[in-house]
Amino acid sequence: MQFMRTSVLAGLLCAGPTMADFLVEDAPAWRGDATANWYQWESFSSAAGETGPNFPTSEPFPSGEALLFNFSDGALISGEGNIYGFGGPLNIHAYTYSNADVQQVVANISMHGTEMLYDQLMLVWTDGIEGGEEGALFGDVTFNYWEEVDFGGGTGAIANVSYAFDLSAITADIRELGVLFQTAGAHSSLDAVAIDFLTVPAPSVVAVLALAGVRSRRRR
Repeated sequence: MQFMRTSVLAGLLCAGPTMADFLVEDAPAWRGDATANWYQWESFSSAAGETGPNFPTSEPFPSGEALLFNFSDGALISGEGNIYGFGGPLNIHAYTYSNADVQQVVANISMHGTEMLYDQLMLVWTDGIEGGEEGALFGDVTFNYWEEVDFGGGTGAIANVSYAFDLSAITADIRELGVLFQTAGAHSSLDAVAIDFLTVPAPSVVAVLALAGVRSRRRR
């Protein structure tokens, strides 16, 4: 039995291109803007929620403003730093927090092996106030890269997918986000997750931008 487990894990790690970050990522055009935030996980240290969160590997690090958990049993951290669902499907929750109203969200996910349930990824949001407003949205998947692989325990895929959410029509002041998704079964390996979100500029920022515009017109 131990030999079978080792063989499946070795097949998952070795099949197809080497897993390291995204093969193809659909980064939003506004990444890096003054009112944009970006968190990425490309190496994990905690395979289960009770052992604590995974902090982003993107700067600044570590960040309490973004946390990722696996809430299923039977997972381990592979030699590549992936969360590997040996005993069953993965149940991933990634949470981010904002100091301004969130308008746009883009989530990128890199998986290897048993595929995720693409139509069940959910974005949950709250206004950050206990008993306040909250909601949930399902998004359509975009396949940025997909390749069928045989990982020793069955046929799966190397998949890089993304989801985009427009929250601008929601009247609530959105301050907390959660990206929730699961895989279809055991032998899935989570390689990387990235969450980008764009916020409304704070009033002081808007005032500065407006003043800059006035000065620019005067110079002309």
